[in-house]
Order: sequence, then structure tokens, then C-alpha cells
Amino acid sequence: MGSWKLRDYVETIQLSVSFTRTYYLSIFLAILGVFVITVSLFLSILFIGSILLSFVYGPFDDMFDVFESIGLALDRASDVEAVGIALFAGSALLAPFLTALGALFGMGQEVMESGSISAEEVLLWYRQKFARLAAGGMVQFLIIVGPIGMEYILAAWYYGDRMPDSSAFTILVATAVAWFLFSSGILSLVFPSIVDGMSISSSTKHSIQLTRHNFRAVFSIWITFSSLGLLLLGPIIFQEFTDFIFLTGAAYDLYIVASVLVIGLLLLPVYVLSATRTYLIISDPNIKEVQESHTKEST
Repeated sequence: MGSWKLRDYVETIQLSVSFTRTYYLSIFLAILGVFVITVSLFLSILFIGSILLSFVYGPFDDMFDVFESIGLALDRASDVEAVGIALFAGSALLAPFLTALGALFGMGQEVMESGSISAEEVLLWYRQKFARLAAGGMVQFLIIVGPIGMEYILAAWYYGDRMPDSSAFTILVATAVAWFLFSSGILSLVFPSIVDGMSISSSTKHSIQLTRHNFRAVFSIWITFSSLGLLLLGPIIFQEFTDFIFLTGAAYDLYIVASVLVIGLLLLPVYVLSATRTYLIISDPNIKEVQESHTKEST
């Protein structure tokens, strides 16, 4: 494995931005198509879930009653049961979105290896590797969120009905955030590995091993884009958890919509291409020469 230098980092970002700009119409259509399919699957899961829950809680007047019943079930359950239900429901509901993200990594590999992409190819990745991408996404979700859930259980057991003081609360939140960023980083190459043809377990191990041997390469890309995402969402998060008000009314709603669009339509494709190129370089350093020739052809 070669050492990751500042030049590699800069070239990766520049190349990803260049490819995104060159093939943006195809990328946009791919994201739009995958989004429509994903939302349809998400609504289908909710519909099936509401039917199953109706046998326990009776028929529902609308979808909001489903969420209310789930909330009541979580409220009545013990801490361990509540976290288990939340993780199971969360992984099931997020499966279509995680699969969509994995399909975009298929797009990233096509761009980086062949220098071209079409929306149809992304949808083909979605269809051909749906089960594997969904399973890989759920494994990542459980590994990332599971320890955070355990932290919640232990804190609830220790403090009981008492609220932790400000310093303890800060430590708990900081620990959860640190684990989220670290675990997301070491698993950020799972989807590229799955796209490369590996099994779920092999992809997870491969991502961890590649990250361990190429920590700077993987985390320089991951921290860059997660920081940009947090920077955009920062005012919203800060306003929700403090008394400080940045925006109100329509301006607040507009900022949320704009932030989500920027993340989904601009940051996400550039990140996918950057992470894919990083994966290819640390797996096969010779890929850089191929990508540079594709860049010259597209400009």
C-alpha cells in the first residue's frame, strides 16, 4: 500500500468534482430514478408494517396512527426492548435508502473505471445487487447505531429517573458522536467492496482492513464530506437543541429544504466518487493512470 499524500487528496477531490460536472445530467437522473424507487419501497414497507400492526392494535385511520402505536409500544417496553425494536424497525425502514446509496457506489465505480456513466447503469446496479446492498447497509446501520443504543441503555440504567448533569450529558453526546464518525469512517468502503463482488462479511472485513492500513486516505475523505454536511445542517441542529434562534417560519423551512438538496444533489455524488476513487487507489494504485486519461478525454 502506498502512502497517501496531500496531492492524492487534492487530486481525488478535483477529479470527483470534474466527473460530477461532466456527467451531472446522468448522475441527476440516476439519483432521481433511485429516489423514486426508494420512496416507493419505503412506503410499501410502511404499508405492510401497518397491516401487521393492525392485528395487534386494530385498524388504523391513517398512517400517523401507525407511528403513534409504535411510540406507545416503545414507551411501554423496557430499555433493552425499546432499543431492540428501534434498531430493527430503523434498519428495515432504512434498507431502501441504504440500497440506493450502495447503487450510487456502483455508479462511482463505472465512472472511475470507464470514464462514463448513464442513469440506466445505476438502476441496473440497484436491481442486480439489491439484496446484497440492502444487507450491507443494514449491517453498517447496526454496527454504527448498536453501541449508541447500548450507551443509552447503560445511561438509563445508571441514572434512572434522574437527568445527568451537563458535563455527563456532554460526555455521553460526545462519545456517541465520536463513535458515529469513527465507525462510519471505517465502514465507508463496505459499499465499494460489495460493488467489487465481495460478500457482506468479506466487504465489512475488507473495509476495516483497508482503513486500518490507509487511515489517512479513508478518513481525510470521510471527515471532509461529513464536516461539510454538518456545516450545512449545523444551524438546524444547534437551533433544535438550544434556545438560540437562527431562522423562523418559512425561512427555516426553506433552509432545511435547500440544505437537503445541496447534500443530496451536490455533496453526495462528489463524495461517492471520491470514496470510490480512494478505494480503487488503495486497492490498486495503478488505477490513477487510467483515471487521469479518462479526465483528459472528458475535458
